[in-house]
Amino acid sequence: MIRTLFALVAAVPLWAASPDLDEVACTWCHFEEADDFAQSVHYLQGHMRCSDCHGGLPFEEDPELAKAPETGFIGKPSRENLAEVCAECHAGPAGCFAQGPHHEWRNEANPTCIDCHGNHQVLAADLTLMDETCGSCHDEWSAAFDRGREIRIDLEVGTEHLQRMVQVVDSLEALGRSLRKARPFIDDAREVLRTADIATHALDLGMIGEMLIEARGGLARAEEVVEEYYAEQRRRPRILFAIWFFVLVQVGVLWWKRRDLESGNEADKSLR
Repeated sequence: MIRTLFALVAAVPLWAASPDLDEVACTWCHFEEADDFAQSVHYLQGHMRCSDCHGGLPFEEDPELAKAPETGFIGKPSRENLAEVCAECHAGPAGCFAQGPHHEWRNEANPTCIDCHGNHQVLAADLTLMDETCGSCHDEWSAAFDRGREIRIDLEVGTEHLQRMVQVVDSLEALGRSLRKARPFIDDAREVLRTADIATHALDLGMIGEMLIEARGGLARAEEVVEEYYAEQRRRPRILFAIWFFVLVQVGVLWWKRRDLESGNEADKSLR
């Protein structure tokens, strides 16, 4: 399952920069939606334009031509196919959502993608969003709300652990090349945590717990590399002391032998 999620996370399309919204004919009538969209992460990061969700021809001034059937215009996505529309770009989250307790769209009590993330004014999602969105449907002391809060806390702890390790390795790497061995473990842990963040859509504590164990294992190996570096630094003075002691002993032995040799020469001269 985790390997599948890695593949879904990697399958992210690239877009060109979004055009000026004033050039998009859709906004001439749907100006309120355009104002919201202009503040969204989808637009600000150059990811999308109107036609990516609604179909049609966004630069066509004639509404009939812009919404003609052959343009793929669907208008407002229905509750039934909303997750499918979002999945065109967000395959990983959509795949996890399909396994979670909210996936049955026929149940009007279940949220859809836009209930948690918004539709036009989609902002960058972070873990604090879970408290805000879960609380809109679930009582603060309910089991469902506790599950969301536990997932958020576990992921925040994992993320903080990762950030601390990155800071340690970044600060020490220039002093010791051996610390480069920690980088692959940190990178793997970062990718696992990224996948776990996407897996929050399934609200599966077991699945996320497995990922967090894997991430902690990678960070533990990175910590071992750092500990080896510190151990080497502690050993270095003793090694240097041993080397200098050996050198001094050898110098002393050579001095003693030289003195004996000079004494012997002096004795030979006196006998002559």
